[in-house]
Amino acid sequence: MPTPPSSPRRRVQGAVEPVISRALGEGRRRGVTQRAGRFLPGRARPLTEFTGWTTTEYAAYHALPAGAPAPARRASSTIATRVNALSATLPTEAVLLSRAITDTAPSAGDDLNPTLADLLERYLPESISAYEVSTRRGRNDSAEQLLMTQLRLLHTVALNIDEAETAHNERDLQIQDRFLRERFANLTPGDLDLTERPVTAATVRSIDAPARGRNKTATPDARAFLDPERQPVVLFKRATGGAWDLTLRLALPKGQATILGVVQETTAGATNFVHRGNRRLLGARRPTGFKAPQVDLTLQVKLLSPKRFFIYAESAAGKDLTDTVLFFRTDNGSQAELPTALTNHARAPLTVIASAYDTPDGLVLRNESVLFPDLRSACTGFGYGNITWLDRHTPIV
Repeated sequence: MPTPPSSPRRRVQGAVEPVISRALGEGRRRGVTQRAGRFLPGRARPLTEFTGWTTTEYAAYHALPAGAPAPARRASSTIATRVNALSATLPTEAVLLSRAITDTAPSAGDDLNPTLADLLERYLPESISAYEVSTRRGRNDSAEQLLMTQLRLLHTVALNIDEAETAHNERDLQIQDRFLRERFANLTPGDLDLTERPVTAATVRSIDAPARGRNKTATPDARAFLDPERQPVVLFKRATGGAWDLTLRLALPKGQATILGVVQETTAGATNFVHRGNRRLLGARRPTGFKAPQVDLTLQVKLLSPKRFFIYAESAAGKDLTDTVLFFRTDNGSQAELPTALTNHARAPLTVIASAYDTPDGLVLRNESVLFPDLRSACTGFGYGNITWLDRHTPIV
């Protein structure tokens, strides 16, 4: 009877075990053989897929000892990923409201209120699914209007839950839970409920209403600090519309090879790419008064008719995690600082640092800090379609 083929692991073990046994004896053979297993081919070890992870989640994973299970991710990660991927087809206000709802989720590992869990895992996804079904054959104004009504309700309830939890108000939490169950009792992914019902839980507030809860849009006087979980969004206002002149500056250790780029969708539907790399960076360090050599990768961008865009940075594999900051500056002097990280990991070398939407109220900027393996998957992850690719890193332009 023929001998069945062996796996790569068995072949390597079969080769090293006799040598180890002769050199060390049987008493220490097992432990040394297990240590030798660390050098088996990568395909014999389970791989972690980092696509869609935040840099915060990756940093927590990176700090774990070898062999430890991956840490829990934020409760809103699944629906946030879905909203980003649908951002080309959802109304802009729906995208902004949906992400504002996901912002109310606690950080990974923190306790999640059951009512908020239902909102993130059932009511919000089903509202979006119902809209998708209703608009599959084309634009549906009634479906869009109803989607916005439901998202405003969900946003209001999410903020009320946040306030009730902060005040330890169990009665208000029960009121919000009962309201959600009654309002969305008949909602299914295949049908939008077009029956008008009175709002009884709270007054509906838009995304640019006065601040409530932990996460709200703010307008900077000159400077804003955007944390990807606690204060992720800022609104840049200005008196006139038109083009945006932006200056992007990414602070880096001296000698780190990095690409900084912007992918833009115009109001006409075209997708434009602009980027700059520092692969031959030999310049002197920027004077800071501190010891570590620091250089800047700067990109100036003029967006003539932007509908939305995202900013990304891609680093060379091989180095340890690099914490950094993107300085985002507009032509009127307003500035935002976006702390982020570059993984320098072969399976997730690209960080989408920020996404932005040009709205009638101004430019809405969000610190995303989300990981992808390449530029093509980043474009797909944020709903940028109709792009022909030469390879997964290179669009045909």
